[in-house]
Amino acid sequence: MKLLKLTILPLLFLVSTLVLTSCEKTAEEKVQVEFSKKGIVLSAAQETPANASTALGFMDVFYSRETRFLTYTVKWSGLTAPPILMHIHGQAPFGFAAGVFQTILSAANPTLFPATGSYSGSLLIDGAAVKEENLLNGFYYMNIHTPLNPGGEIRGQITFN
Repeated sequence: MKLLKLTILPLLFLVSTLVLTSCEKTAEEKVQVEFSKKGIVLSAAQETPANASTALGFMDVFYSRETRFLTYTVKWSGLTAPPILMHIHGQAPFGFAAGVFQTILSAANPTLFPATGSYSGSLLIDGAAVKEENLLNGFYYMNIHTPLNPGGEIRGQITFN
């Protein structure tokens, strides 16, 4: 009986170690391929420099490594006037300004949006101009400009955490 216990216990330990080790390797190999976040706030306080607007916006974002597209829906309300410009900018962390990567609304594209409204679109994360690593690290933002706030009335950083 003692011999049976001495043989079975080490064997059970060996099997459980192999199972746990193989599970860890599987978990390490698994790479996250989709990212999403709902309710990212766009506000005047996030603009660079901040302004006194009471307007608010909310953005939902989704990114797929498989398709390499960032898709987004932004809703805003309470702007001081209808927007004159809307962009995605990068590469800049919170509190810093950066160049435009995608123009949604511009003088060359004079689609009229109301002071309260919404827009959905997408951006190709091409790996050259717009890099996945920078997107996933929160270095892109959206802002909406109005005549009273030509530098941007509200802004929201695109983040996934």
